[in-house]
Amino acid sequence: MKIRIGGWAGQGTVLAGTVLGKSLSLEQGYHVVQQRSYSAAVRSGIAYSDVIADKEELDELVIEIPDYLLVLYQDTLDEWEDTARKTEHLIVDSSRVDRLPETTGEIYLVPAGQIAEDIATSKAANVVLLGALAGVSDDIDIGCLEKTVRKEFPSKYTDLNVKALESGYQKVHG
Repeated sequence: MKIRIGGWAGQGTVLAGTVLGKSLSLEQGYHVVQQRSYSAAVRSGIAYSDVIADKEELDELVIEIPDYLLVLYQDTLDEWEDTARKTEHLIVDSSRVDRLPETTGEIYLVPAGQIAEDIATSKAANVVLLGALAGVSDDIDIGCLEKTVRKEFPSKYTDLNVKALESGYQKVHG
């Protein structure tokens, strides 16, 4: 399974990839490779995290076309339009993305920024999209993701991130 999480620097795409990778590896027993990229300028430019996971040993280390593409920002989707057209599952933060490419894959509109803000802070939009990913993919266990979220976030942010995760999951699985 190949997953790319993209947005603008500062939206937590690298953190989301780290949480996802740890959950798949440590909780679900997948072999996992994570690669991340972010602009050198702080909070400016596209940032993304790629996660490749398989029950067998990995021989692929680079994602050409992801099975799942999660997008938190319109400029990122515009930049990745060709990739988005070819992905099987496009999950977008519909509170920040309003122009979608034509695709033969499934599109999931999740107002992640709005959901996160309603919970406590728009900074949890990345975790909302992780929950949505678990709702879309049969291979990603929401309980394992929750366990990892509880381990990875400081205790004062744990409950709101668990709620963000569950809200994203319910939005598409519901």
